Amino acid sequence: MKKLLLILMLAFAVSARADDAVGAFRSGLQAFQANGPDALLRAWYSSDTDTKLGELRARLVAVSSRLGPVIETEVFAPSTLGKRLTRLYGVIYFQRRPLWIRADYYVGEGTGGFVALEFSLKPDDILPVER
Repeated sequence: MKKLLLILMLAFAVSARADDAVGAFRSGLQAFQANGPDALLRAWYSSDTDTKLGELRARLVAVSSRLGPVIETEVFAPSTLGKRLTRLYGVIYFQRRPLWIRADYYVGEGTGGFVALEFSLKPDDILPVER
């Protein structure tokens, strides 16, 4: 009985982390829809993040600026990579074509946040093979 309770508690903790990751991911995509790429980056990263954020911003602005207005966003189910890491997939539907996004969300001791972000106009570059 104790083992079953421990397993259920662990499953709930992993599920809660995934829910936090999905909520943060969804908020970033919605921020992008409302206010553009800078809003997404502000939603997902703190201002004290290293200089690679500037490079990421430049790439995201360059790609998204040619796609027209955002129509809607979509989040796909998270994929657990470990007890502290969740991979998320999403898409931003623009007027001209979709932009596919993959992000990794890490939960440390009392903190959580995005540690990786990739995006592409080609879904095969982003989506897992089984999609």
